[in-house]
Amino acid sequence: MYSFSQGRRGGFILVSVLMLGALLITSATAFAWFARMHSRSSVRERITLVNRSMALVLARATIEHVATSSSRAGYDSTLQDWFQPFSFSNDELGIWVVHITPLDDKIPLRNLFLPDGSTLRSELRNTWEDMWGSMGRRELAPLVLDFISGDLRPRMGGAQRETHINRAPLDISEFLILDEITPDILHGTPGNLGMADYGTLWSEGRINLNVAPVHVMEILPGMDRMLAERIAEHRQRQALTGMDDLSDIPGFPPRTRGLLMNIAGFASRYFMIRIMLLEDAGGDSGFNIIFDKNTGEIVRWEEI
Repeated sequence: MYSFSQGRRGGFILVSVLMLGALLITSATAFAWFARMHSRSSVRERITLVNRSMALVLARATIEHVATSSSRAGYDSTLQDWFQPFSFSNDELGIWVVHITPLDDKIPLRNLFLPDGSTLRSELRNTWEDMWGSMGRRELAPLVLDFISGDLRPRMGGAQRETHINRAPLDISEFLILDEITPDILHGTPGNLGMADYGTLWSEGRINLNVAPVHVMEILPGMDRMLAERIAEHRQRQALTGMDDLSDIPGFPPRTRGLLMNIAGFASRYFMIRIMLLEDAGGDSGFNIIFDKNTGEIVRWEEI
């Protein structure tokens, strides 16, 4: 029989997952039967199909619950119960651990421009420059903007080339089309942050201060390292629910709140679900699934 382990959630029960029992039994059994009866592949491949089915069922139930709970709360913080890891176990299928992480945590690479598709948002202008300055490659700031902007006019210090995509990127790896962007610049190296550490494709346009890393917050308008670290320390004890909560942080300047108004937020639209099978008899045992809270759609599925 199925059993639900709360782990360290302090008594919180994920309601949607509790309702999964019958669905999981039906789905897993049907999928296993289909694999046995119709697949001529190896045992490992059949187990992989069952694992994918189980992960999809868990993901769908989690998406429904988070979409409802997050919208009702109005903010997203890792202090909230539904972002604590939980497990789901079965004698035949093993122990599945699910961990949900709010995204919208970095510079929004798909939302850099105004609706015209080419004018950089004013509240992001200095942040964009400082991001590249932090990587020691400030000269790449205009070139990368030209690479994804919707027009064909080069910026000062930039360029327009036939290889430019001139649209919002579909995947972070598309930046490697630029000769100047190497894997080390994109993903960083030990001790050096890369573009992917500062920017994300999974954002509605505002950076959730409840989950943003310190190195991103410190380059936001009116911010510095000290203020970023104070936010990080405060949010470990108490979630930020709105701009007024920043006043509770010692030494936080009122002027900075105004500067952050159009770029910072406290809720996320995108979330990542990591599903891991701890007792795996074969096949794929880990999944990273990104979904859109507003639509309920899975926008990225990665098997790890």
